Amino acid sequence: MSVFFIIQKDRYIDSLETLSETAMLNDQPGIGTGYVGMATEVFKEVTKEIGLTAPEILAAADSDYVIVAEAESEEAFNKAIEKLRTESAPVDDEEKPVSFRTSAQAKEHEPRANLCQISVPGEYALEEAKKALNAGMHICVFSNNVPLSDEREMKELAREKGLLCMGPDCGVANINGAALVLSSINNRGPFGIVGASGTGIQHVAAILHEAGSGVSQTIGTGGNDLKEPVGGITMLMGIDALEADPETKYIILISRKPADSVLKKLLERISGMKKPRVVFFMGCDRETIEATGSVWAENLDDCALRALELIHSDYSLGSIDELKETAKEAVKGMAPEQKYLRGAYTGGTYLDEAMRTMWDAAGGIWSNAPLSPEWKLKGDSREHTCIDYGEEEYTLGRPHPAIDASIRKPAILKEASDPTVAVIVLDVILTPPGHPDPCGYMVPDIIKAQKMAAERGGKIVFIASVLGTTADWQDIRKQEQELRDAGVIVCRTNYRAALLCAEIVKLRRDAQ
Repeated sequence: MSVFFIIQKDRYIDSLETLSETAMLNDQPGIGTGYVGMATEVFKEVTKEIGLTAPEILAAADSDYVIVAEAESEEAFNKAIEKLRTESAPVDDEEKPVSFRTSAQAKEHEPRANLCQISVPGEYALEEAKKALNAGMHICVFSNNVPLSDEREMKELAREKGLLCMGPDCGVANINGAALVLSSINNRGPFGIVGASGTGIQHVAAILHEAGSGVSQTIGTGGNDLKEPVGGITMLMGIDALEADPETKYIILISRKPADSVLKKLLERISGMKKPRVVFFMGCDRETIEATGSVWAENLDDCALRALELIHSDYSLGSIDELKETAKEAVKGMAPEQKYLRGAYTGGTYLDEAMRTMWDAAGGIWSNAPLSPEWKLKGDSREHTCIDYGEEEYTLGRPHPAIDASIRKPAILKEASDPTVAVIVLDVILTPPGHPDPCGYMVPDIIKAQKMAAERGGKIVFIASVLGTTADWQDIRKQEQELRDAGVIVCRTNYRAALLCAEIVKLRRDAQ
């Protein structure tokens, strides 16, 4: 393969669009690795790392748009480019977006606009955030790799102006019914959510949707908001906003455990809240949360169910006891040497939840993002292993695996080739800019893996959960059915998938 590229001078495309285009490029026939973006210093460093650089790219200006790929031929590259242009182009003149060079110009054109989504490279996020805030707009900052000092500065400015700063690294938000960045489509309802975990917000909102309720607003703070250098500014302002919002009757707070100094401030604010609330701060004990007058949640599933109890809903995710019977059936036909689990996850929240759930049954789990340092994986999977394919080692120069399904795809056959593996567990997250059929994309490899195990005289069990709603254009029901048709055991949630995996590991351990 050879490297081909095109450079378009002074053409700006935001990060969210270039992520989607990179995913599409990598999915084209004859393309090895491809990368799309603005020719910033970070972009140039990434192209060096992944072997896609060229003198012309290194000489390009920050304002230049670049498409570069390793391709079988120039013809294959040109066909891929044509596909990008066809898929990205508006259908007719009426669909062409109105473009402006600055947020101030956009505000002048449409004075009613009060929210700006920022998707620029991280080193430019603060500058653009200031412009939008000074123009009187709330901001949703999708940009990542923003220094904590920059994040603090933009959030302090937002607070000074009485505006909300969601992010940086805000992947999920739903404001007044508009799903922003990577959010699923949700019913509207009485629940307002503020969270430092995009997956956590999306998970709870999806269960509320499934139960026939919905969300008023979901506010993503970005994963660093509750760290000490930032101080929980957006979480605290988000609570204030939801308390003042007449559409919000109940409030849900979600995050990993905040820094001690931030947790103290949050607990004081939560204690003064007037609306009923459910709090899931991963790692915080029940007594601490309940002392604030809040409902404590044990995990993400419990968080959603506790919220539904506030509106007297009897919605259920099903009996956990049924998983034990499912596990007994699942292990039938396995070879004696099959005893290990392998997890291939698209992000850290679900990986963390799953490993905590499966830890005792496994007696420890190796990972590239381990629960404790001594379980840090070096090299290939071994024994019980779970991998976060959203980590930088897999996403350097690539979109997140929730957008680009091809990042995790090789894991299925790789893990299945190990004759000691008994079960492979997967998560799937639906998102508007993501793959149009993420489950169908995996099915051929799942079927091939099952055949490989059968030819060895064994059986591999696949377990999966799908996060999304029936309103998502990929449709969660269609995605789940594609997996079931391929023999995959589909669980209602990531937590239940991990519980089932743990039961299978116990049975295989006892059988040794």
